[in-house]
Amino acid sequence: MALSLLLAALLAADEGPKANLDPTPLGIPFQRYTTTDSLGRTIAFYLSRFPGDQPGARLPVALLVQGSGCQSLFQKRGEMIFGGQQNLLLNAAMGRVRVLAVEKPGVNFLDAAKRPGGAVGASEVFLKEHTLPRWAEANRAALLAAWTLPDIDRPRTLAVGHSEGGIVVARLAAELPEITHVASFAGGGPTQLFSLAESRGQPRPDDKPGDATQRMQTIYDGWAAVQKDPDSTSLFWLGHPHRRWSSFLATSVTAELLKTKARIFLAQGGRDTSVPPSGHDVLVAELRTANRDLTAERLEDADHSFNKPDHPQNSPPGIQALFGRVVDWFAARN
Repeated sequence: MALSLLLAALLAADEGPKANLDPTPLGIPFQRYTTTDSLGRTIAFYLSRFPGDQPGARLPVALLVQGSGCQSLFQKRGEMIFGGQQNLLLNAAMGRVRVLAVEKPGVNFLDAAKRPGGAVGASEVFLKEHTLPRWAEANRAALLAAWTLPDIDRPRTLAVGHSEGGIVVARLAAELPEITHVASFAGGGPTQLFSLAESRGQPRPDDKPGDATQRMQTIYDGWAAVQKDPDSTSLFWLGHPHRRWSSFLATSVTAELLKTKARIFLAQGGRDTSVPPSGHDVLVAELRTANRDLTAERLEDADHSFNKPDHPQNSPPGIQALFGRVVDWFAARN
């Protein structure tokens, strides 16, 4: 009897996360599913609806991981529901992939952030759950669950992330060899501590001698304070709790991508003041030295969101076009 129970448990473990469809109409071009991850959490994820009438057809998954903050993937304005980057990727893909996006644990559908991009005002659950290992696990579970669906073409998978999401997809690619293509947009290269210090140290027109160095030192002083209480969810630094910083700064996009054999696509804006281009340059050099399969774009006139000076304000044509090029790259490299 004990042996039979053990065998049943092992078989159940081998099956992995399951995709449970939520039939609730949401008014979006995505279907909501839930699954259970290895930490016992219920994870909500959204998978784009199958395009057109193609009986028996199967499409690969493109996982999109959003940047920092405690906002939902979807926002309501008036009576309309709008999506974020997952919608831009869906539009750019033109029916070639199923877009997958995961709601951050501790965030509910349509939740708005008090300060977009940050964790101020976030739920206690979010503050506890949003670490790199736990957020990566939520995305891993959603991806494993999506792979079980009959209309998913599993042999090819793309993981793409912007900013903080670029770090997360790098971690996922390091952990899951089934991810064949990974793309990091403005995700940096060395540890985020480098990006923070480098950004603060950029010269300003009214600088006096030593000002730039002093600004950089404030970053290192802030990080020293984080290290004194690294697991705190009540002490904040730069809009996020210590718990978030201590986990994300423990690694880097460079360290994670050097562990994967996936094909790699990098993009960086030359006018990015949040993640300085120098980190991207370091990452490109490291990956080329390691002989990785790499495609890299350095868009000199683009900012952190890949907008250019001639783009209308709050318009996303830059990153949507970038998503299109990434899907082209993914579709052409089997």
